[in-house]
Amino acid sequence: MSRFYLCIFLLLTTNASFAESFNDDGGWYLGGKLGATVLDIEAANQTSDPDPSTASMGVVAGYNFNDFLSVESDLSSFGKFKQGAEPEKLVAFSTYLLGRYHVSDRAALYAKVGNSIIGNDLNLSGGIGLKYQISQQLELDTGYRLIGDVPNTEDDLYEFSVGINYKFGKNKPAPKVVPPAEPVIVPTTLNSNTLFKFNSAEISDSSALAKLAKKMSASHVEINVEIVAYTDTSGPEAYNLKLSKKRAEAVRDYFIKQGVNKQVINTAWKGEANPIASNKTRAGRIKNRRVDIIYIENNVVYH
Repeated sequence: MSRFYLCIFLLLTTNASFAESFNDDGGWYLGGKLGATVLDIEAANQTSDPDPSTASMGVVAGYNFNDFLSVESDLSSFGKFKQGAEPEKLVAFSTYLLGRYHVSDRAALYAKVGNSIIGNDLNLSGGIGLKYQISQQLELDTGYRLIGDVPNTEDDLYEFSVGINYKFGKNKPAPKVVPPAEPVIVPTTLNSNTLFKFNSAEISDSSALAKLAKKMSASHVEINVEIVAYTDTSGPEAYNLKLSKKRAEAVRDYFIKQGVNKQVINTAWKGEANPIASNKTRAGRIKNRRVDIIYIENNVVYH
């Protein structure tokens, strides 16, 4: 029997180093169990019924300090054993220090060591078993334990049991914090052929700009406006870059006149850069002559 308790002690002392998460153990639990009991009768105490066995039942209460260490108590009835003229009913109140070694996310081996009170006697007791998480609150508990030197017989009692525990103050997994998605930058693209007079930065059709300006000036939250102007490859490159600058500034000035705060407007001009179509065709060149407007309100992109 001393070897049995030595094995339990070793498991308890090594458990803390290797414990892994077991569905965030923590808090109080309460359960019930059913089992079978065998009384190991020594030869000197032998009766007509060698090594008698009975059914057992009990209630369990415990507290999980963390993922690997608990205290546990149980009140168990082991049935009646005939030791002499009249059968005697064995009832024990036990307290244990219990350690767990997690073998998976749901299953953990455990070992416990403590004392059992039977009648007026205090008896050394220990056990091993397996706990399996059925759901967030319920766990299956299968175990084997030994109570040494049962009163009146001075023999060892062995119990094999199966029970269900309900966890009360079980810690819930912390909610995952999902960072806000970066806004997808999809600009509003206005065609320069419609927006400006030919080869000029003078605005000829402001209807599309007016709709955007109304939305921006009516906003009561933080906004940011990006204006980027482009040309096609017709004409000298330096001239096209200067023309795109004038057109970007013309759109900016229009927004400011419509009530948009100039502090939130940024302009850029790219000239012939970043074509979206081929400059070898008339249709492609028309597409490349454009102004992109990106309107961001509280990190949400509007277009």
